[in-house]
Amino acid sequence: MIKLKILALLCSFFFVFNLFADDYKEHHEKFEEYKNKFYKSSKNHLYKNFDYLNLNQNQLSSLKNVMKTYKLEYKKFYKFKMEKEKELEVLIKKDSFDELTYKKILNEINSKAMDLEINNLKKVHAILNEQQREKFSYFLEEWRVD
Repeated sequence: MIKLKILALLCSFFFVFNLFADDYKEHHEKFEEYKNKFYKSSKNHLYKNFDYLNLNQNQLSSLKNVMKTYKLEYKKFYKFKMEKEKELEVLIKKDSFDELTYKKILNEINSKAMDLEINNLKKVHAILNEQQREKFSYFLEEWRVD
């Protein structure tokens, strides 16, 4: 019974602390500005959703193809990243720390992530018109490759 009470107390703390956590003040300010400017008819924005851009059929079809390609490329990147993370684990387990090799592996991961993000955003940018790019820019952070 005591364990259950402790668990309930810990869960309560977890939920309460999350209510006050806000590391994205700037993002929220941009969203509020954007919402007031462009998005008056809706209160919510869905993650990686293009509905708010009012795309025509050609744009929608093109973006679907881009997103399918992106999904496949991201899966490849994720596998690559997991392999590199295993290499980093091996490096950490060694008696001496090889800083250069560690940096090299991190740079490989970051470089691939950056290339994937840039290639995807370049394709999306080419499809959108000026007003749509303005709206899209407010949610750019959700398109980052982790």
